[in-house]
Order: sequence, then C-alpha cells, then structure tokens
Amino acid sequence: MTEDQKTALNRLSVDFDEVLERFADNEELYLKCLHKFVSGNSFDDMVRAFEESNVTDAFEAAHSLKGVSGNLGFMRLYSDVKEITEVFRAGSLDVPVEDMSEVKEAYSEVIDVINSL
Repeated sequence: MTEDQKTALNRLSVDFDEVLERFADNEELYLKCLHKFVSGNSFDDMVRAFEESNVTDAFEAAHSLKGVSGNLGFMRLYSDVKEITEVFRAGSLDVPVEDMSEVKEAYSEVIDVINSL
C-alpha cells in the first residue's frame, strides 16, 4: 500500500497498523475487503428498512454495517452507526434526523476514499 493510500485512510481515522493486524499483515487482502465494502448492501438496506419503518431489518443492516466498519477500521462511521444500532436494537425507530445524516455523511466519506485508492 502506498503512503498516499495510507494517508487517505488516515483521513477516515483508520489506525492502519492496528487494522492490518486483523488481516495478518496482508495489505492485498485488506484492499480487497475495502473494495468489497463499496459493493456491500448494509448501508442501503439500513436506510430502506428505516424508511419503511421495519425496525428488525434496520437493526440487522445497521449491526452488519457497524461490524464491518469496525473491522475495517472506519472508526467515525463505526461510532456513528453504533448509536443508531442501539436505538434499533431496542425496537425503536426514533433516530434523530441529524444522527442519520451523520451516518450518511461518514458512509459517503468512506466510499469516496475507497474509490480514490
């Protein structure tokens, strides 16, 4: 991985050394997983379920997005979606608009950075 790629990931608060440990120091595998993240459906599934007032599906999608975000080291996205996940886990859809906006913003930033790698 180039220094420019590492710098881009640092903008997302990725602790590259820590994350790479999870991937057995395999940078190629990590990059492959990053690109799989882009094609994943968890974010879209969460938004759709939220808009359809389906708390069960919203929770499942948010929980998945939280887990993948944490494993890939996207700590801002992880933190933002963690709060929403707990609301959904409690069986509520009472998520403040600004919280959902923060998740969307963090997700978009992650996608933009990954697409630039």
